[in-house]
Amino acid sequence: MRNLSLTLLIAIVSTFYVNADNALPDDFDTTVLAEMEKWHAPGLGLAVVKDGKTLLAKGYGIKSIKTNELVNADTVFQAGSTTKAFASMAVAMLIDDGVLSWDDPIIKHIPEFQMKDKYVQNNLTLRDAFSHNSGVSFLSNVNMFLSKNLDSAWGMMSANNQQASFRRVWDYNNTIFALSGRVVERVTGKPFHQFVRERIFRPLGMNNSLLLDAEVATAKNRAEAHQRINGQDYQIIYPYIEYSQAAGMLNSTPNDMAKWMTFLTAGGVWEGERLVSEAHVREMMSPQMLLKPESIYPAAASYTHDYYAYGLAWFVHDYAGEKVAMHTGSINGMSAILGLIPDHNIGVYVFINSDHIEYRHALMYKVFDLFLGNEGNDWSSTLYDVYHPEAQSAPTGGKVTEHPDVSIDALKGTYDLKGSYPLIIRDNGGKLVAHLGVTRTDLVRQADNSYLLVDPENPDLPSNNNLGIIVNDEGRVSALTLSGLTFTRRN
Repeated sequence: MRNLSLTLLIAIVSTFYVNADNALPDDFDTTVLAEMEKWHAPGLGLAVVKDGKTLLAKGYGIKSIKTNELVNADTVFQAGSTTKAFASMAVAMLIDDGVLSWDDPIIKHIPEFQMKDKYVQNNLTLRDAFSHNSGVSFLSNVNMFLSKNLDSAWGMMSANNQQASFRRVWDYNNTIFALSGRVVERVTGKPFHQFVRERIFRPLGMNNSLLLDAEVATAKNRAEAHQRINGQDYQIIYPYIEYSQAAGMLNSTPNDMAKWMTFLTAGGVWEGERLVSEAHVREMMSPQMLLKPESIYPAAASYTHDYYAYGLAWFVHDYAGEKVAMHTGSINGMSAILGLIPDHNIGVYVFINSDHIEYRHALMYKVFDLFLGNEGNDWSSTLYDVYHPEAQSAPTGGKVTEHPDVSIDALKGTYDLKGSYPLIIRDNGGKLVAHLGVTRTDLVRQADNSYLLVDPENPDLPSNNNLGIIVNDEGRVSALTLSGLTFTRRN
């Protein structure tokens, strides 16, 4: 695998492994490495806890396809949206301190916050932010990634319509969620990352967990990000997302996540000291919004649930008669998952340094089965078929799209989308470039008249995304589509 044989990896893979009564089977490592090969996961970090003990904190595979350095238990990975549980924990601690409530309106602590719908603006609570039920347009979520600045994205909320009724529909929104971190800052007078360090990282000894881009950039033991395209792996730039704050800024390690899960499965107690009330931990992992699993994760739709819901920064559902609290983390080049069975003090955390490698779900369920005594489930095979339907049937071929013959000069200009940033097409030293917020994409004209979107930060990464071009009856470019968004030419 990645220039290292499976046998060699098994021999030298870095590990912290406890041989306890609840130890994993002898062939566990061999199976994980074989399944990583199948799913094309370059490297993987895994932590497993049970009954207050770390049974395994371990690295498998490699940090980088360029260096072949091995992952170990202290290798840093981007944790994505598994960060969100730290935000709800921070608020829970402040509720214990008597300065917050789950049902505090956001505007109580951020009075300048504005939304287009004034009823939603005045009634949106921390519980709503954690539950993703604001109903506000998905553009508000997109704007955070386009601006890489939450203040800028929040400043555009007054132009973002409601796409659903308040508290009626679950709709994942990082920008709304991150308001929770700003509330933490307002009531404590400290940056969100400082509060998390002082109240969570420091007591738990999570000494290798990083929240700021500058820390991650200088981390010596860091996994690199990858994407697999057309059967080939590419190393891409690390996803620095400090700008997402409470919604996704965490970078952590298997060893540190083992401590976090031990704390959670103990109901908020660490080494005999209660850091947060058990009632708040239960509240975080209690259903707030009922969901249809098939609309969330294909993995979740692969078996029957009695219920599938979202809590306060946690997905909550049943598995094999047991309550599971879990969350994924996904960002360019990195995948993660955290899963708990609180009633059995079981915790599993998986990091993978490649984009949407859904083996994370299979490995989580595999560990659950081992401890619950479930037999006969081959989750890797089952979910591989779910996430790779092309392996089950031959491709039928796609429709050939004709692209209008539009010159570079005809494309240049400014295009608007209400509630978001203008799309600006300009000539930059002979190269056609699209600017949207602070993001930049190179446009390369192809033989079929299409304009290919090329990421200048990863220019060697293959792309099959084209700029959508709409022309009017006079043959003039009237609108452009980019990543599913339509921008109308400014006159």
